Amino acid sequence: MSKLIYADTKNSNMFYAVKSHISDPFLYLEIGRKKYVFLDHREFAVFKENNRNKKIEIILVEDLLKKALKLKNKTLFPNKLILTILREFDLLNKEIKVPSDFPIFMADFLRNKQIKITPVTPFFPKRKIKSKAEIKLIKENIKNTLEVFKKIENILKESEIKKDKIYFQGKILTSEFLKYEVEKILLEKNMTNQEGLIISSGYQTAIPHHRGSGEIKPNTFIICDIFPRNRENGYFADITRTYVKGKTSKRMMKIFNAVKKVQVKAIKSIKAGVEAKKINEICEKSFEKDGFKTRGGRGFIHSTGHSFGLDVHEKPYLGKLSEDVLEAGNVVTVEPGLYFPKFGGVRIEDDILVTKDGSENLVDYPKVLVIK
Repeated sequence: MSKLIYADTKNSNMFYAVKSHISDPFLYLEIGRKKYVFLDHREFAVFKENNRNKKIEIILVEDLLKKALKLKNKTLFPNKLILTILREFDLLNKEIKVPSDFPIFMADFLRNKQIKITPVTPFFPKRKIKSKAEIKLIKENIKNTLEVFKKIENILKESEIKKDKIYFQGKILTSEFLKYEVEKILLEKNMTNQEGLIISSGYQTAIPHHRGSGEIKPNTFIICDIFPRNRENGYFADITRTYVKGKTSKRMMKIFNAVKKVQVKAIKSIKAGVEAKKINEICEKSFEKDGFKTRGGRGFIHSTGHSFGLDVHEKPYLGKLSEDVLEAGNVVTVEPGLYFPKFGGVRIEDDILVTKDGSENLVDYPKVLVIK
């Protein structure tokens, strides 16, 4: 079996394969147990110096480029180069598996040459099971991300409410300001806000993926969902906390406590061999028992969670339509929430390592609603 990737290392499958940073697209090829990368002089020496996967053979591509230039096909040069490489490795008449995001212009060209290209997902099934080294990296990323929540909480504590506004150091507190402060912490920790982040308040919190904008409102929910990626190791963390600056109503406390309780139940139910959708069912039933039925865009309107690693969303997924079964080594989010239009919402999210007999919560951090 042969596998082929054409991408730069911003592509998670390519980064997983080579564990190195290369900004321009290049070719990665697997033939059975043999692995190759094809690089020009710009990247060859750097990759050789930083290559963490000693099983990868590095091939200087210049001689192959000369052969590719001689091809008379009217097509983009990367197509000529890949065709040349496949000929050199006697792969023209064999099935080649590619990731689902393989360039369509390249797939069409190769198929027109009668080369069998088969997209597969997941491309590297082993990505679902995190190694001890990967778990260590994720734990470090979580530790760095928790510094963000400490900063947010300190700002809220030092703020004061005047009439219907929150002021910090004499200025109205905004989502934009908090995000700026978050970005500074992330930069210091070598983390990057690659996929965006969520700091919303008031009615915005009723929309799970509302990024948040404008004034942070007092006496309403404030959702902070931070999911940064480490610039060097490439792995994500993903954590959410919900706060209130000011007073809460009985209804608000009931919603928050229901979400907190459901998350505990879900985490206790996680272990290897459990169907992922069962975790979602536990959350739904618990919310309904507490009087929070989901209907008409209100209540528990998203799935319980997902795995993450080199992508912020990976299999297995903890949703009602999931066909995944949890395995030891999965790292998944557990992020139940309740949302009510024109009122607001609550979400609490931790990162959970699935083990043979249960789970380990990798996020050791309080879940405190009211910030005084």
